[in-house]
Amino acid sequence: MRKFTLLSFLAITLLGISCSTKPEKQIPVLDLKDLIIDTLYLEKDTLTKDLGTTFNYIKRGDEESLITSKQHRFMEYSYPEGKLIRDQFYEEEGPDGIGSYLPVIFTDDTSVWFVSYQELIQADQKGKVLARYDLPADPTDRLAVNYNTMSGTKAMNINGKIIIPDVPFVLKESLLDYENWLLEFDPKDSSIDYVKFKYPSKYLQFLDDPTFATYQNGYNKNENLHLISFPADDSLLVISPNSQKWAYAGVDDHMDFLVGRTEQQGEYTAFLPNGNTSKFSWVDYDPTAQVYLREAIIRVDSETNRDQGKKPLTKLVILDKDFEKIAEVVLPFLTRGFSTPDGYYLYIGYPHSEDEVAFARLDFSKIYTTDGRDN
Repeated sequence: MRKFTLLSFLAITLLGISCSTKPEKQIPVLDLKDLIIDTLYLEKDTLTKDLGTTFNYIKRGDEESLITSKQHRFMEYSYPEGKLIRDQFYEEEGPDGIGSYLPVIFTDDTSVWFVSYQELIQADQKGKVLARYDLPADPTDRLAVNYNTMSGTKAMNINGKIIIPDVPFVLKESLLDYENWLLEFDPKDSSIDYVKFKYPSKYLQFLDDPTFATYQNGYNKNENLHLISFPADDSLLVISPNSQKWAYAGVDDHMDFLVGRTEQQGEYTAFLPNGNTSKFSWVDYDPTAQVYLREAIIRVDSETNRDQGKKPLTKLVILDKDFEKIAEVVLPFLTRGFSTPDGYYLYIGYPHSEDEVAFARLDFSKIYTTDGRDN
């Protein structure tokens, strides 16, 4: 009788394991066109190379606009018509001069902000400088600060405090213990603080390579969450006022993180990244749909990959408000976008002519109604 009891116990145990094992959730893989519901066209003159993707939506009374800045230029577009209604240039020198080299530029509802060397400049949107502030000089444990948004990082105004990224050109081993990467500057009293984080220890294998030194940052205003996307990590670092956590935001495809090399050229060291490497790029939050977006560059369009018959592949990873992955979207090329109350717009190039730039409005609710198609 006891042997039957033991067999029964094993059977019940196996049955319990079988019943408690849930099938893995199938994440749909969509084409970008599956999510497009509308297209916004912004006019561009022949002297403007590109408009970029760092547009901010603003509303003044009944008038809606999109604003952006490019080097010494502020532009405002009517929304959703896409007509250029203001094109303001800023002087390099003089009382309202902002300098010649501007590694950090961004706009908010009322001001345009510039960083010229280590000076933060606040200007109005009509060409006049309102204030100048000295930013912290090189800390002893940082070698040299590099305030920079040209690499894709974001500067922003959060409740009056100016967030400015400091981006290393290459990582050195000593920088793996550094954590003051996002400067938080308060213009009211020139006080400083930092959004602190460290590069994961795995980046010891990615030293001296510009590709793997550049983090990307985003922000969820509703939840006061800073988002950090490291180039060789399939998870996002999520920073709240009281804690940090990691949220998976990777792709099902294999990614090859290929380290470059250095070469001595006379007295100088040349840093030569590997042009075939995979990497994770920008991260963003769309408050309208309450989703997080992250770009994954899986295979680049390089001569080496073409010779090996490898097609370029870039995807957009979509997470819901709880950081659960809900979709992967195949992109036709590297791109980026911005949010409005009507939805998220993603740059799609020049479908008609060089005189207008197109942005596709995405409907993320289609993720739940569109059949995923693997690529």
